[in-house]
Amino acid sequence: MTGNRPQLRHLAALIGAAFGVVGAGGPAHAQAWSANEDDSLLLELRSGQYRLGEPLRGYQTPAGVCVDFADLIQALDLPVRLDKKSRRATGWLFAEDQRFTLDRDSNSVQNMNGNRAIAAEAIHDTPEGWCIDLKALSGWMGVRFRADLSNLAVVLESDRKLPILEAIERKSRAARLRAPRFAEFDLSKLPQAQTPYQSWRTPSIDVQIQGQWTRNMGARAQFEALASGEALGLSYTARLAGSTDNGADSLRLKLFRNDPSAELLGPLKATQIALGDVESLRGALTAQTGYGRGAFVSNRPLNRPGRFGVTSLSGTLPAGWDAELYRNGELRAYQADRGDGRYRFDDIELLWGENDFEVVLYGPQGQIKRERSSAPVGIESLPAGKTWYWAGVVDAGRDLIDLSKTFNDPNTGWRWGVGVERGIDRRTTAGVEYQSVMFAGRRRHYIEGTVQRALGRMLLEVSGAQQLGAGRAFQAKALGRLGAIRYDAEALWVDGDFESELVEAQQRREYGLRLSTAVKLGTWRLPVETGIRHFQTKTGAKVTEWLIRSALQLKRTSLTTELSRRTARGPAPVLAGEDLGTKLNLIANTAIGPVRLRGAARFGLDGQHRGLENAQAVAEAGIGQSSTLRLGYEHDATARRDEVMLGWVRQFDRFALRTEGRLDTRGRLTLGLTLGFSLGPDPVDGGWRMSRQRLAESGQAAVEVFRDENGDGFRQAGEGLVEGVAAEAGFRHTDTPTNKAGRAVIDGLTPYVPVLVSIDAGTLPDPLLQPKGQGVVVVPRPGVTAKVSLPLAPTGELEALLLGPDGEPREGVVLELTDAAGHVMRQVQSDFDGYVLFDTVPYGDYRLRIGAASAAALGVRADLGVVVRIDRTNPSLRLGRIRLQPLVTTQVAVAH
Repeated sequence: MTGNRPQLRHLAALIGAAFGVVGAGGPAHAQAWSANEDDSLLLELRSGQYRLGEPLRGYQTPAGVCVDFADLIQALDLPVRLDKKSRRATGWLFAEDQRFTLDRDSNSVQNMNGNRAIAAEAIHDTPEGWCIDLKALSGWMGVRFRADLSNLAVVLESDRKLPILEAIERKSRAARLRAPRFAEFDLSKLPQAQTPYQSWRTPSIDVQIQGQWTRNMGARAQFEALASGEALGLSYTARLAGSTDNGADSLRLKLFRNDPSAELLGPLKATQIALGDVESLRGALTAQTGYGRGAFVSNRPLNRPGRFGVTSLSGTLPAGWDAELYRNGELRAYQADRGDGRYRFDDIELLWGENDFEVVLYGPQGQIKRERSSAPVGIESLPAGKTWYWAGVVDAGRDLIDLSKTFNDPNTGWRWGVGVERGIDRRTTAGVEYQSVMFAGRRRHYIEGTVQRALGRMLLEVSGAQQLGAGRAFQAKALGRLGAIRYDAEALWVDGDFESELVEAQQRREYGLRLSTAVKLGTWRLPVETGIRHFQTKTGAKVTEWLIRSALQLKRTSLTTELSRRTARGPAPVLAGEDLGTKLNLIANTAIGPVRLRGAARFGLDGQHRGLENAQAVAEAGIGQSSTLRLGYEHDATARRDEVMLGWVRQFDRFALRTEGRLDTRGRLTLGLTLGFSLGPDPVDGGWRMSRQRLAESGQAAVEVFRDENGDGFRQAGEGLVEGVAAEAGFRHTDTPTNKAGRAVIDGLTPYVPVLVSIDAGTLPDPLLQPKGQGVVVVPRPGVTAKVSLPLAPTGELEALLLGPDGEPREGVVLELTDAAGHVMRQVQSDFDGYVLFDTVPYGDYRLRIGAASAAALGVRADLGVVVRIDRTNPSLRLGRIRLQPLVTTQVAVAH
C-alpha cells in the first residue's frame, strides 16, 4: 500500500475536484448547505514556491471552497483578533494602515476600501469555527485566493510582495548564505559563467554634476565622471573631475586585471597587475600605502590585509556621499565626504576568528550601496606551502595624467618596493621586503623581515626593520582568544636613528593591550572592548592612553560609544603640544518613526577642550515612494563654525536629483543642485540604458531564464523563455522580474568576489517548475556584464521502499539524489515503513545513494547502483524495493 500513496493522494484530489465541478453547477444557497465530513478538506496554503503555515481546514460548498478563518490568520501571521463570543474580528492586514473589522451582528466588513455588507454565502458556521469563502476573502483582503483542488491547495496571489513572503525570502536567502547546502556548497565546484576579456568593451559611466550658488561668491559647477570598461584585454577605470573655475583638473586612469584564481602572467601566477594610478602595499614598520601613478603586480589573495592585526578599507566615495563601517554587525566608524573621491578607514583592528566588514555608502540622492568583505584570522590565514609576492613603483600624490598644475611637493616622490612571503608549514610563515620612499624631503631605504607563528588559539608576529645607514626597529604582536576574551597585544622597540612613515623619529618604546568580549545581560549580549597603550619618546615624554568601547545593537539603532583618556609625564616644553584629557566619541545610526538618523560626535570631558569638539549628523525622512527630505548639521569647535543643511532628494528610474541649502554661523549661504546618473550598455533590451544605480563601480549579471524541457541544463531550439521570474546573487536581486524575452539584470555586484547567481524560487509562477541545478557562479568585474543562462525544468517524482540487508524496512535512513556531477540535489529520510519519496524533482539524469553518515552507521555501501532519468515520458518513477548491501570486508591471511 505504501507504494500507492501518490496515486491515492492524486485520486482523492481529482475526486474532490470532480465533485467541486458538479457542485459548482448547482444553485449556490448557503442556507441549504451544512458542514459534513464528506465535504471536508485539508488544504495547503501556497504562494509561488512557498508553503505558508500549517494546512488549512476547509470545506467544498455548493458556492465554492471555504477555509477556516482562524487557520488562515495563523498561517499568514496576521495581527487580527477573532472573538467568536462577540462575533467580531478586528486588527489590520498586511500593513498598519490597512485596518480590518468584521462584525457579523451588523453584517458588515470594514477595510481600507470602505464598508460593505457580508454576502449571504460568504461565512459558514462549522464545528471548527468560521469557514469563509475564498471569493469573499479575496475581496476583503485585497489579494487573490484560488482553490487548486487537484493539488489540494489554496494558492495566494498578489500584485505586491506581502510581508510574510518577504520575511520567508529573507530567511531563505540568509540560510543559503549562512550555511552550505548539505555541507557541499563549494562555489569552485559549481558551473562557472565565463566572461572573457575583450579588446574593447563599451564602458559604463557614473556621472555626478553639482551646481551651487554662494552669497558674495556667485555660481559655480563641479562635475565628476567614473568610467569602467575593457581595452586591449585589460580592465580600465577612468575618473575625470573638475569645475567651471578650473576646468578638468583631475584625471585618474588605471589599466589592470584581477584574477582570484591566480592565473595571470603565466608562471608568475599573479592575482593582480595594474598600470596607471595604482596603490602600493604598506609595510609593518616602514612605509604607508602610497597612491599615485606607477605599476603594481602581486599574487597575494585579493582583499587580504596588508598588516598583521589591522586592515584598511578604501574605495570610491563620490562627492556628497558619506560612509559607515561595520565589523561583525557593530558600527565602528563614520566618514563624511573628504573631497578626494575616496573613503578610507585605516588601522581597523582585527579579531581572532571571523572579521566580516560592511561599508554602507549613503548618497546625496538617497542611494544606499553596501560593500562587504571578510578578513578571517586564524591558522587557516597562513599560506602553508605557498609563496606570495608583490612589487610596485608609485609616484605618490601624482596622477598619471596631471591636470592640476600644482606645485610638486618635495617631501613626496617616487617610491618602490618588493616583498616575498613564504608559508614554511601550516603554522609558520616568513617574509622579507624592501622599501624605498621619499620621506620628509629625503630618500630612505628599508629592509624588513617578518615571521608569523600560530600557537594554539594565538597568532604571533615578530618583525624587524633596518633603515640603511641609520637605526632599526623591532615589533612583536599577538592576536588570539582565551575563553570568551579576544586579545591583541603589541610591543615596539626603537634603536638608533630609525624613522619611517609608521614610526616617528622620537619614538623609543611602545606597549599596548586590547581586550574584547561580550557581556551577557539576560538574553542580551553587550560587546565590550577595553585597551591601554603606553609609549616613551627620546625626549623624555611618557604618554598613556586608555580606551573603553561598547556597541549597542537594537532593532532600529546602532550606537557605538568610545571613552578614551590620554595622560603624559615629562618636561613641560615637550608636552606643550600633546592633546591630553578625556574624550567621548559617539557614532550612531537609528530610526525614529519614518526618520533615519546617522552621525558622529566628539566631546572633550576635561582640559582646555571641554565640551563638544565636532559633530556631524544627517536626518532623512521618506516622502512617498521615491522622495526624501534631508536635514544636516555640522559643528567644528576649532573653526568656531556651525552649519545647517536642508535638502530634498528625488529618486527617478533613470537618475536622481538633489536640491539643498546650507547656512553657517558666519553668514555663508549656499544653494545647490546635484544630478546623478549612470550610462551603460543595456543587457536586457539592447542599446543603452540610463540608471540611477552606479554601474561603473560594480558588476552586473544579465540573466536569461528558459524552460528546460529535456532537463539537460542547456537551451535548445524550441525551448522557450520564461517571463515573470526574479533572480538573486547573494544579497542582490533583480529590480524587476524577467521580461517577455526571459531576461533581467542584477546590478551592484561586488567586483572580483565570486557569487552564485540563481533563481528566486519564491517568484516561480508554477510550483511544478523548478530550477535545474543550484545556479551559476560569476566573478563580477566593474562596469562589465556577465551573461548567465538559468534553466527551469518541469518536475516529476521518485518513490521507493528501502529495505535493510535483512529484508526488513529501514526507518530514518538519509537518501541523496545527485546529478551527473555528484552534486546533491535532493535529500530525504525514509519513513517508519521504509517509504521514500522525492517530489518536485526537475527533469534530468540522477543517481541514488545513501548519505555518508547513514551508510557508516548501518555498515552498508553508500552507492545503491541506481541510475534514473525523469522526463516527460517518465515523470513518475516507482523503483519498488531497494535492498541495502553490506560492506564487503577483505580478510588478509598472515603467514607464520
